[in-house]
Amino acid sequence: MAYEKRICILKQIKKGFSADGNALSGVVYAERIGGELAVTLRLPGLSALKEGRYVLVLQIQNKKFCLSAEGEMKLRDAPSVKDGFAALLCFVRSEAEPVAFGRCGAEQADMQAMARCLSETGRRKPIPTPLPPNQIPAPLAPNVPYAPGVPLPESRPEGEEPPFREQAVAYDDEAIADADYYEPSHAAEVEDDTVQEAGEKEESGGDSAAHEDALFPRGTLTYYKEVRDEIEAVLKKYPRDTRLLWAFPQSEWAKSENALIGIIYGEGIPRYLCVATENEPDEALREKSVFVPSTPFSDETGFWVVFQDADTGAYVRVVMT
Repeated sequence: MAYEKRICILKQIKKGFSADGNALSGVVYAERIGGELAVTLRLPGLSALKEGRYVLVLQIQNKKFCLSAEGEMKLRDAPSVKDGFAALLCFVRSEAEPVAFGRCGAEQADMQAMARCLSETGRRKPIPTPLPPNQIPAPLAPNVPYAPGVPLPESRPEGEEPPFREQAVAYDDEAIADADYYEPSHAAEVEDDTVQEAGEKEESGGDSAAHEDALFPRGTLTYYKEVRDEIEAVLKKYPRDTRLLWAFPQSEWAKSENALIGIIYGEGIPRYLCVATENEPDEALREKSVFVPSTPFSDETGFWVVFQDADTGAYVRVVMT
């Protein structure tokens, strides 16, 4: 059975849909097994909705497909994505408003034509009542504004998994020892002295920093690619946890049995791979950890977070300000 996977990077088209005020950027994963195409949207910082909905428009081999961005996104008898595809995320209320757009491979797409396709479909839907002004912000982060007409998703009953995780393969924290988040897979090359303050390597300007930059150029995601499958399995299997979003708005976390596993993004690209525990670690591991309060209003409770550089796998001490 043929397997294809392509990744498309999305960039912000219109302001007003970012929860933290930064420019939106993210990725769309398209995985095709046989004739079925599974689509995954990763867009950190996207505002929750009070009204309307987000719709993802795909163009594959000049054919357009509209998928609701809520829940599972799959296409049956989908065309091949080996030559690339285009993706347009829209906010749909009475009309479709483009939010983020991108394309990969040889696919040539007209963003306006993709948006018109969705608007024509949207005209057949009833126009919802506009929201009253001065809505109370969602508890996603301190003083987070809503995008225009954007509701919070309805809460899911405790213990119920979202649909796209029901088919996820079983995952065990102990089954990925070769990708242990506390020890890089290339541990023979990365000693404990690779723990460093963020920015220290760049400021030093020494030979070792230049040598490491040559081996792992910034943005190559060398280490992230080694453990990506395991991390994505965690994010699909375990429930989402939002307690650290106030400190790291552009991040996503899943609560496993004993810890939180997370990814912190920079402009939509993985920057740090993290493990967070509520129990204070031993002295050796505490030197590599940073204490992050669970709320911005108290330093008494929180998490000990270990950061690994997505490019090199080196432990990094991130200074909290």
